[in-house]
Amino acid sequence: MIKTVKIEDKKYPGLLKKIKDPPPFLYYIGKLPQEKEICFAIVGTRRYSLYGKKIALEISGYLAEAGLSIVSGVAPGIDTFAHLAALENQGRTIAVLGTGLDKKSFYPKENIKLAQKIVEKGGCLIS
Repeated sequence: MIKTVKIEDKKYPGLLKKIKDPPPFLYYIGKLPQEKEICFAIVGTRRYSLYGKKIALEISGYLAEAGLSIVSGVAPGIDTFAHLAALENQGRTIAVLGTGLDKKSFYPKENIKLAQKIVEKGGCLIS
């Protein structure tokens, strides 16, 4: 179920409030990041090298295993590998989308199952 959180709500991510022109509200599915939750963002190219893939998987897996939440987009490539490694290491992962959260507007379609797994494993999708 898609939920909404307003900037004045306690659940709205605290650090996001501090950026210039934060979004007045967010749409999300799953569990939003907690105030004290330590998150690490991993982003990269869709056209990755084998070395890039290896490093993304290693870093994301190691950080997830250490208890950090991984934040990335849902594009094919490095973003996808970051989420997969976090999930494989029983970590929490948060996906930030540039599209809507409903299945009709979700992009890329090839990562819908990954998005569902993120939510099933206690993560979050944010738009």
